[in-house]
Parts: sequence; C-alpha cells; structure tokens
Amino acid sequence: MTAKLIQIPGIANHHQMVWQVRVLEIDGRNLVLSYLAEWSKKSPADYKKIMKVLFMVGQQDRIRDEKKVKKSKTHDGVYEIRADKGSARLMFFYDHATQSAVVCTNTYWKTKSSEREQNNSFELCARLKKIYEQQNS
Repeated sequence: MTAKLIQIPGIANHHQMVWQVRVLEIDGRNLVLSYLAEWSKKSPADYKKIMKVLFMVGQQDRIRDEKKVKKSKTHDGVYEIRADKGSARLMFFYDHATQSAVVCTNTYWKTKSSEREQNNSFELCARLKKIYEQQNS
C-alpha cells in the first residue's frame, strides 16, 4: 500500500504559509478531488465556502470557529471543514510528525442531522490517518 500527498488544484503553495494543505492518495486513489470538482459545478456556494476554509487552514495555526472547522469528539486528531449553512464537509487531520501538512482524507454531504453519518466520516478519516501515519513513521 502506497500513501502519498497531492496538491489541491486552486491552492498554490504561496497561499499556505503555516500548513501545506494536501489530499491523501492511497494506491493512486483519493476520496476528495472528484467531490471538489463535482461541488464546484453542482454546488458552487458550498464549494466556495470549503475552499475559503481550506485557504484559512493553510494560513493559520488552528481555526477555532466551529462554523468552519469542527473537531471530532471521539476520534483523536480528526477534524471536519464545514460549508457554514451548507451541506459540504471535508474531513482532515494535521500531520504532526512533520508539522507541515494538513491531510484531507474524505468528504461527506450532510443531508440531514445525522450523527451516525458524521461519525462514520470521522471514523473513515481516523482509519486513513492511521494508514498514513504507519506509512510515514
């Protein structure tokens, strides 16, 4: 199994002064870029909100506003970027070993207030985080 980080189109390195925001790719597949492309066409308001927060994450040590970034209560070190008052969600974690990367792992589309759906997304992110950390330890 090969895990690597890939750049997100539209987010240049000079926009990332604190953290390098990347997508996790495992064995040539990722669970983020196709959704971002789809959201940009089908849900441009949500896409713009997600991209705005991605820019902010790259430029700040931590975002504490839960309208923008929410930390999982049950999965250590796993977060969700939120399209405030929208449905798009992007799961991520910080790469503390290098202190340089925010690793986006998966997405979900919030259609209703479902804790189970949100927990499943946090769980998937936690599993992908573990794979990434094992590959990079």
